[in-house]
Amino acid sequence: MASFSVDILVPVWNRPVETRNCLVSLVESTQEARLILIDNGSDRETERLLEEFAERLGERALLLRNDVTCGFVPAVNRGLSRAEAPFVVIVRNTTVVAPGWLEPLVELATARSETGLAVPRLVLDAATSRRGRRRPDVTVTEVSHGSFAAMLIRRSLFERMGGFDEELDGDVWCLRDYSRRALAEGYLTFAAEGVPVVCRDEVLLGSPGRRRELVDASAAAVATRWGQAASYLVYFPSTADPEVVRTRFSVLLRAARMGHLLTVAIGCKLRRSVSAAGLGSMHRGIVVEELPRFFAPSALRRIVDRCAAEGNDPVCVAGIDGVDLPGEMPPCRPFAWFENEVGAREEAFYRRGANGNPVTAPADCVTVTIPGGTRKGDERKEVAL
Repeated sequence: MASFSVDILVPVWNRPVETRNCLVSLVESTQEARLILIDNGSDRETERLLEEFAERLGERALLLRNDVTCGFVPAVNRGLSRAEAPFVVIVRNTTVVAPGWLEPLVELATARSETGLAVPRLVLDAATSRRGRRRPDVTVTEVSHGSFAAMLIRRSLFERMGGFDEELDGDVWCLRDYSRRALAEGYLTFAAEGVPVVCRDEVLLGSPGRRRELVDASAAAVATRWGQAASYLVYFPSTADPEVVRTRFSVLLRAARMGHLLTVAIGCKLRRSVSAAGLGSMHRGIVVEELPRFFAPSALRRIVDRCAAEGNDPVCVAGIDGVDLPGEMPPCRPFAWFENEVGAREEAFYRRGANGNPVTAPADCVTVTIPGGTRKGDERKEVAL
């Protein structure tokens, strides 16, 4: 049997037109990967389509069949359990890829051993894709979670901590939970954005009320496991020592990895140093706002009001000890308080093993094991072609 460096999982439940477009794009753009097609109880038309692709691809395809529809996440977990390549990529059957989309993900995961998950550049509008043009440069940024539209997973990470939690919402909260579990194992989640990957919003099934209940229950479960995410506004005046700022950005990065939202307001003279050091592009959970030379208090108030309007009423933090936010702003917490909060969350949720005892983990991350959840009772039939 041929050996592949990448296995691509494509869970399929009907939608034959979109499925064909997805598979054609994968076959044309990723010739060195094996496709694991999971027929999740599809109708006969889609079933025949998958059989045709699997027969045509030969060793490049593994077709798995579920006699009943068991849900997207259980189908993903089943595909992950059958993967053999060092890197596994999940792709929805409504996603369309282009040549060059996969290489940045594999190159990142190969070069950086701390990469547990990686997502490409995802766009909803096909008109924004750049097929036929010069391949764009790749930008790498940490993100809070991946995407089921297209996402690479290091297989050793799956072997270490299991699959996705099938009791969660099958979307953002399930993805956040998995990235937190990866973080607890010492792995990070990145976006390696180069060639656009075209995806589309999924058609939501079931009643809106039941979906809302599931999302709310999933959000509560994730908050219980990993703590409630918070929003912070951290202020650095123009006179701040750039080296001190750089050191404190490392604390902000630890907070962002755990799901916190950080808005960093800095004086205009300091922005150049922050940009040159790449501090403003470390993590998408960290947003740097440059304050104008004049009327900085008004600009700060607008930032606070905007965060509150988005449902993220921020806690104000003084980036430099003894320097409060200018103007009539809420009182600032000292940075030492913020750093202690970050350390306490790491200790409570990321630095304890299954028996509750402290453990040691690489870098800033640590080891904890949380079961992935497995739905029982599904009757499944498997066919390898």
